[in-house]
Amino acid sequence: MLKLDRTYSSSGNLFEPKEEVIPYLGMRKEEIAKVFAYLNSVSFNYTLGHPPKMDKSVFSMRKN
Repeated sequence: MLKLDRTYSSSGNLFEPKEEVIPYLGMRKEEIAKVFAYLNSVSFNYTLGHPPKMDKSVFSMRKN
């Protein structure tokens, strides 16, 4: 069984920002959204700007 590497990330606190957040502190919300969209496209393997459609048949309910 794989163990969680607890040294990779820390929880941080209210007064000191985490190392992962520092590059994004000077960005506007629109720039952060573009970075988020790019990272999602890479992690879920789809082309940027063309996300896959959600399969809504999973959420369908039968009427009585």
